[in-house]
Amino acid sequence: TAFASNALRSATTIIPHRHIHSEIIPPPLTVPRLILLDRDGVINEDVGAPGVVDPNQLRLTSGAGRAIGRLRRRGCQVALITNQSCVGKKLITEAYLMEIHNHLKQLLIEEDIDAMFDRMYICPSRKEDNDPRMKPGSGMVLEALADFEINGEECVFIGDTATDMMAAKAGGVGLRMLTETGYGRGLMGGNYGAPISPVRINRIDYASNNDQAVLNGVVPFVYATNLAGAVEWLLRDGNDNGIPDPI
Repeated sequence: TAFASNALRSATTIIPHRHIHSEIIPPPLTVPRLILLDRDGVINEDVGAPGVVDPNQLRLTSGAGRAIGRLRRRGCQVALITNQSCVGKKLITEAYLMEIHNHLKQLLIEEDIDAMFDRMYICPSRKEDNDPRMKPGSGMVLEALADFEINGEECVFIGDTATDMMAAKAGGVGLRMLTETGYGRGLMGGNYGAPISPVRINRIDYASNNDQAVLNGVVPFVYATNLAGAVEWLLRDGNDNGIPDPI
């Protein structure tokens, strides 16, 4: 548990908010070996239900390609973990989903030549199928940990939903990060924007909907502005010194 405990070690600076108990914490002492990323709301902008069903709907979140490129230059492996029930619902075919992902890959490398996925884990099932691979199930997370031969304490999951955080915790991922982009800000009450420096959320005292109630079951997690902000924090260790990579 060294990785998680180092990443979530205590600090004294508290971010005031009436219902959210949080604190500023330093980044991990070591760079994580594996980064698991949700897609919609984290890498690309969320377009709402039923999700991206056309490549032209894809828009990267600010700095997403650059962030993935930075991770890979630092030796991290990066994997996509995404539910795509639009296939199970027959809104698009698996072949067309591949076209969407090919376009996403192109957008990423146009922003940063190193911005690539080492693996992609996709669940096309519908919720009613009760597929254990579908988030909040841990199936895809466990597959990734096994494929990369990495334990959960050497891994980070970055997502924007309660189901992302639940899947990560169920899969044994020690460090879970929620982004303000996508559904993240809404989950945090709608008026609690992530500070520039990510904070650890220890407890939430309100629950206006079920997803917010679920968040208390997956604390602690780290709250960041977006994927780029999460990566900036993760790589701010003794080897990086907060200095951006050369372009």
